[in-house]
Amino acid sequence: MTALLPIILLTVLMIGVIMLVRFSAKSFPALRRKERWLLPLYVSILIACGIILAIVQPFEERLASSGEEKPSSPSLYSYMDEGNPEDIDEAFVREGWDFTYSGEELHIISSPSEELMAPIYVEKVAGMGDAVEVIYYETPLYMDGEDMSEYINPPAVTLSGDGLHIISPDGYEEVELNTFKDPFPFNQFTGRTFMGSENESTVQHGENVVLIRVGEDQTLDLNPDSYINYVR
Repeated sequence: MTALLPIILLTVLMIGVIMLVRFSAKSFPALRRKERWLLPLYVSILIACGIILAIVQPFEERLASSGEEKPSSPSLYSYMDEGNPEDIDEAFVREGWDFTYSGEELHIISSPSEELMAPIYVEKVAGMGDAVEVIYYETPLYMDGEDMSEYINPPAVTLSGDGLHIISPDGYEEVELNTFKDPFPFNQFTGRTFMGSENESTVQHGENVVLIRVGEDQTLDLNPDSYINYVR
């Protein structure tokens, strides 16, 4: 019976269209034949699309899908401020660097730019000795549901002399993004707009953090003009 339901509904719909055309022919004899059929056919197509869509994808599923959003990413800053960087999911590790420094004092120097203003955190760890570990964390940046993280360049990290340099990338990378909206029959009854504009784009910003891990006995010199904090 369920398989025959679309055929029955479409048959009833066509009968209604024919009756409506006959009624318009009697009530409005001045209308030409094409004009009598135009509106009923247009209305019948919309109704037919709605019926077919309701069968293929029930209304409840469409309503739920219309409100779907990308899952929110954890706050990297919270992990750092609460002293739990080890709890950050490894999926958010974008780059990593390992160095060895045995000098008396390690200078940490950063050069932030307008593109990457990633805060820098320093963690002193027991048992690391002369090792210096730098980790760049980044949560996804979504634009209209598309992950744009790959277009964000990570910083460059180098150890030169007694200075650990964290250099942010220069300039911007221009990306052209084309999005497509579902046609009206797929949007009806869902609350989604049929016509959109560039002002309706949605952006879900990500977070980025640089973590520097050094031995607990390592003496550090932090540049006061840099965005550097200690992990609590």
